[in-house]
Amino acid sequence: MKLRYTETALAEIDEIIASIEKDNVTAAAHVSAAIQAAVRRLSEFPLLAIETDVPGVRVLPVLPYRYVIFYNAGDDAIVVRNVRHTSRLRRFGAVAPDRHLESL
Repeated sequence: MKLRYTETALAEIDEIIASIEKDNVTAAAHVSAAIQAAVRRLSEFPLLAIETDVPGVRVLPVLPYRYVIFYNAGDDAIVVRNVRHTSRLRRFGAVAPDRHLESL
């Protein structure tokens, strides 16, 4: 299955890694590898994660770190919409990615 990333997701990943690299280059490499491994697992098991309250959007934790990947699983591609630290999620209610990407 093909993997695609939104511009938002790519920018979020870059921001996450750059922020960690300021303090610890090794930790940044580990987080980057964990994000990449989680996305690769999605290509094999596209329905691996639970659905959010936004129809068609799923959320996968990046273990052992406190990041989550929001994505859509289509017939021929997975679209990674957002990658967020869990502290950036809404406090109450179900988590949801940026609403401006719902047309994917």
